[in-house]
Amino acid sequence: MRFSFISLLLLVYLQQSNSLSDDFLGSSGKHLFHFVHVTDIHVTHFGNADRMEQFEQFCNQIIKSMIKPQVTVVSGDLVHNRDHTFGSAQYKEEWNIYKNILMRTNVTQHTQWLDMRGNHDAFNDPNPESDQSFYRIYSNQGPLHKGSYQYTIKTNDNDTYSFVGLDMCPRPGAGRPFNFLGIIPTDEMNNIKDLSQQTKTSNTTIFFGHYPLAFTYSKGLMELMAHGIVYLNGHLHSGIKHLYARHSDGLLELELGDWKDNRRFRLITIDSGILSFEDFRFDQTIYAVISNPKAAKFKTPREPLERLSQSTHIRIVIYSKLRIVDVHVSIDKKFLGYAKPSIDNEHLYVLPWNASFYNDGSLHDLSVEIRDNQNNTIKSENQFSLSTSTITAWTKSKIILMIHWPTFGMTAIITGLCIYIIALSFYRYRAKRPIACCGSCFSLWNKFRLRMMLLCSIDFYYYSLMGIALYHFIGPWYFGYLTEGYIGAVFLWGTVIRGIYLPPDMQTFMGAIQLALFLYPLTLCLCSSCYYRYNQLQSSLNLTESRCDRHIRIFTVYILFVYSLLFILFWAFVTTASYKLAFFLSPFGLTLAIFALFLYIKSRRLKIEDFKFQSTPNSPNSSINESHIDDTDQQPIIAGRRSGVKDH
Repeated sequence: MRFSFISLLLLVYLQQSNSLSDDFLGSSGKHLFHFVHVTDIHVTHFGNADRMEQFEQFCNQIIKSMIKPQVTVVSGDLVHNRDHTFGSAQYKEEWNIYKNILMRTNVTQHTQWLDMRGNHDAFNDPNPESDQSFYRIYSNQGPLHKGSYQYTIKTNDNDTYSFVGLDMCPRPGAGRPFNFLGIIPTDEMNNIKDLSQQTKTSNTTIFFGHYPLAFTYSKGLMELMAHGIVYLNGHLHSGIKHLYARHSDGLLELELGDWKDNRRFRLITIDSGILSFEDFRFDQTIYAVISNPKAAKFKTPREPLERLSQSTHIRIVIYSKLRIVDVHVSIDKKFLGYAKPSIDNEHLYVLPWNASFYNDGSLHDLSVEIRDNQNNTIKSENQFSLSTSTITAWTKSKIILMIHWPTFGMTAIITGLCIYIIALSFYRYRAKRPIACCGSCFSLWNKFRLRMMLLCSIDFYYYSLMGIALYHFIGPWYFGYLTEGYIGAVFLWGTVIRGIYLPPDMQTFMGAIQLALFLYPLTLCLCSSCYYRYNQLQSSLNLTESRCDRHIRIFTVYILFVYSLLFILFWAFVTTASYKLAFFLSPFGLTLAIFALFLYIKSRRLKIEDFKFQSTPNSPNSSINESHIDDTDQQPIIAGRRSGVKDH
């Protein structure tokens, strides 16, 4: 009798142990949750009809009929709000198209559609929080929330998952291009703080927004996401693939490629608290995510990683347009078996394994090959490690997501301007106190040095170019209607619209480009033009040039100027196309092009007294070929041969 009682207790214990072992990462679908992420849809009424048609198919076929996620995250740029050129505006037609797709497909009745605005949605929107904002009228979540919001779902397994949408769009929203970086003002940060507090008791919290954190002014946000497992975003499209990073505090940041041109979407699983994902194209036939074991490079201490080594089954979540025939699983190129559907979830394929065989601290290669009844196959692979340590590869994508780009942009343009100002000051000093250079010095450097000394010796050019450089720091670059109905001004240090200050946006990057591709070439053109003008004034002889020197003169004096003038006209149009009157009113608009033309014409009409150049007498090591200016006998400075004059 006593033996029977002990046997009964042992049987109950074993059943409970089996139940517990199967509770997390076992053979059943318990504690498995999945959702879909899509971003940068860019609904437009300027052509590209297939973009909207396929998005409607995505809602009907993928979301409603196949994957059937309880939650779908749409992280911004719902509409395009751009014309065929470089201008932007709020187009009601595009918002209507987006709204009609949601209504025709009725997708919001089959999934919790969590859409959040991006920078394109806020183009030329003077008050994004207003009830009159198109996002607030035509999106799914806009009518309910004027900014950031959260949604929490509780599953049948008694797990709670919270989604916090972060609205980082500038308020007010300028037109492009000065509406690219995310901003969280103080009142919105307080709202996010409240939302973060509300979700701290959830099993898993997912943050999402449009902008990668590296492209935002969001001081203090990382602390508010301390309990989150991941931050999902878009914005950068697919310029660089696989933009993933793990921050030093353990937060995963996963940027997703765009729907606009690449038709990308992401399937994410949270299996017993452990997040896995795969990015897919819309036109694939099979979509699969290995949820256990998790890829080592995406492990984070914010997950219950100890469950990996305690798991009893390899788990693959599979959705297919056709019936799946087999799921071939191998580890380290050794066949392990065929995964079979779980008894309670037809989309979860499981295969028993002994995790202790692979819990050696090493990386192992898992390969899953899936085939449907039409012989369509996909191969899904990952490298896993069952130790709790996290492996993060240092890749270019991590660099993109870890650099704070607003700071980088400001550093780049300030550095470029300082180099330019120092160069002008240096050659101004050298023009007053020249030093004869060695004849063996690099001739190209001598050519450049002499030209810059001549340019900076002319008061008008020195002060004009120095003034342009200093104006970058203090003056408004652009005036105009930066948003619908309101005039604003763009400075290096920020933008002012409706009396509201916005921190620097794309002006730092665009200013650096303008500096490198306009001001530097223009300066080179002017110094060459002044140099040849000086030679012309000093020489009364018939001068001949070598073919090479003639080509250099034509390029630096004429071609380079035409390029500089055309570039600044184009660049001014690009930067002001969204802002009424800005092209004509802005100091860096048409005005800068006219001033550049004036500087060039002036260089062709200089007089000898305009040059304040102090030259040195000939020295044994000096060279007549542009090594210095010899005013002892007023010899002209010219590269090449002088007809009728004996060479020295």
